Amino acid sequence: MKRIIAAVLLLVLSLSLCAPACAESADVASLAAEASALFDSGDYAKAFEKASTLADSGDASVAALLGKAYYLGLGIRMNQSRALHFLEIAAAGGIPSAAYLLADAARFGNGRAMDQDEATRRYIKFVAVADEVDPASPDYGMSMCYLSECFAKGRGVEKNHDLALDAATKAAGASNLTPFELMSLADFFNAAAPNHVSNAADATGNYAVETARKVDAAKAEELCARAVPGLQNLADDGNPAAMKLLGDLYLDGRGGLTQDYAKAMEYYLRAADEDEAGAQAQLGYMYQNGLGTDIDYARAMEWNNRAAQQGNAQGQAQIGYLYQNGLGVTQNLDEAGRWYTRAKEGGSEWAAAMLEQTEATNPHASFEAHA
Repeated sequence: MKRIIAAVLLLVLSLSLCAPACAESADVASLAAEASALFDSGDYAKAFEKASTLADSGDASVAALLGKAYYLGLGIRMNQSRALHFLEIAAAGGIPSAAYLLADAARFGNGRAMDQDEATRRYIKFVAVADEVDPASPDYGMSMCYLSECFAKGRGVEKNHDLALDAATKAAGASNLTPFELMSLADFFNAAAPNHVSNAADATGNYAVETARKVDAAKAEELCARAVPGLQNLADDGNPAAMKLLGDLYLDGRGGLTQDYAKAMEYYLRAADEDEAGAQAQLGYMYQNGLGTDIDYARAMEWNNRAAQQGNAQGQAQIGYLYQNGLGVTQNLDEAGRWYTRAKEGGSEWAAAMLEQTEATNPHASFEAHA
């Protein structure tokens, strides 16, 4: 009888000790779900505020939300060190999209020294788990978007357009993508257009590359249109990456926006003042081509150089173009080759093609592209 009473008392004690912990766990799950719902709806500021109350909970989904918010500037100003802290927790907790952003950070040096070997290792790990994400998972759309990027650009895996298209198609159906992911998908569906010449180069400095791949311009336009309201809200809140992308849309007249060079330059200037390298490179492009302004090679070089010093491949490639053609500077094919080489190493296919031109036409036997 005494043993039975002791067992009952022990059970009661265990339940009483578990109750607060269980209640706390349920509260974390409930608040995390509320934060995720706000984030998915595009109310990033409220999502961040709610998730911040759970910052020390160790919950992987909360860490993923906070990491992404800090990394992309969603509801809070970008803070790369805080982003990496939370993304590490989220990746360790099995969130694939967090693993991709860590690889991305290593490649660009966001919040740390650039480390291409580390980036490759992290991309390989991401690809290995991304295709296994449950379609019902909140992380599914983001993971498919990032997986498409990997296959399209050969990050951690061999380039494979068919697999990139499959992942992009899956991602496009997700309802919880950020404006940045929507624009990434739009660029993928639009990039393969035969004879398409875009004024807006991507982050690696690629304009139009002739290809026989199938393009889905209607899908690209739909994705751009979906992104516009979110980009506008983020730009109004001071997000420089959103400003740059709005500039791109106005430059080409996409996403339901009428082509407007003045608006494009306005957004680029706002972003460039925040040291957004892509916007600086786009300003260089506009000045050297006279888009909405007089051609001004000196100002083009100034903006290209500011972008190039941040490692932006587009800015580097455009400096190469100025030297190759003697625009605002003394023609120097060796110097052009050096800048094209840097841009090629940064992923610019356009720079790689132009580098071949300089190597083929340079009259100097001493040409050395690699400086």
